[in-house]
Amino acid sequence: MSETTLVATLGGQPQIITFMLDLLLARGQPIRQVTVVYLGGGPRYVSAFRKLAAEFADGVYLSKGVPCKLRGVAIPSADARAPQETEAVRTALQSLLSELKRQGHPLHLGVSGGRRMLALVSLAVAMQYLTPADHIWHIYTPEALIEQVHEGKLMHLPPDSGGQLVEVPFVPWAAWFPGIAPLLQRDPDEYKGDHLGWLDDADRQRCRQVWQELSPRQREVLRAFSRGLTRKEAALQLGIAPTTIDTHRGVILQLCAKTWENAPVHFDIRFLREKFAPFLNTVDKA
Repeated sequence: MSETTLVATLGGQPQIITFMLDLLLARGQPIRQVTVVYLGGGPRYVSAFRKLAAEFADGVYLSKGVPCKLRGVAIPSADARAPQETEAVRTALQSLLSELKRQGHPLHLGVSGGRRMLALVSLAVAMQYLTPADHIWHIYTPEALIEQVHEGKLMHLPPDSGGQLVEVPFVPWAAWFPGIAPLLQRDPDEYKGDHLGWLDDADRQRCRQVWQELSPRQREVLRAFSRGLTRKEAALQLGIAPTTIDTHRGVILQLCAKTWENAPVHFDIRFLREKFAPFLNTVDKA
């Protein structure tokens, strides 16, 4: 049977994880694995994870004496502010949640710990992979208790402390709208770079086939058109005559017409931008 797993974001307050775990166990939830996502480039966050790890030994959650394993997912960043840092968070969470759901794990997602961006990205990814059987939690800690427990001074809620779990409502898109699942699996860079849409698997394969048959110079011309340049702008950027651009464009469009055989589309510069802008975003990223 798949293990019920608590996935939680962690900052400098390790007690948030143990509070949440204690409250879930008190509700009768059979949590057998805790997976913690944190920014491994921040010494404070690494220290918090080590303090949390002391609560587990040999697959046992020591304070409750129940079987429960701890797993850390360290994102190699000290913050989640710059675009590349945010993307690292998204990639790690997407990989983690998709892996756990493929393995059939019932999930509880805790979003109270760590940088706010961790929580926001967690919620976005959760809507892709979680199901109506999963849960998202926020933990409420009374103001009077915050200083007592700060930085892990107390790792477990005192009796009658008033700490409680608050369930976060969410819409699991793929569960309610199965047809959208393939689109949610796409890399955001594939459709972010072009407002006209994203590619399905067939068009991606066709783009790849055309790309592989082009010469280096023809690829440069296609890349220029995919960025929305006109023939004159492309010629200026590449340092060649507009008539040479026309020659390369003719070869590219002829190859596209052959590859998209019988497709009810008009093969022109707009077609090149619509199809190859999202495709080349993924090529450049790779």
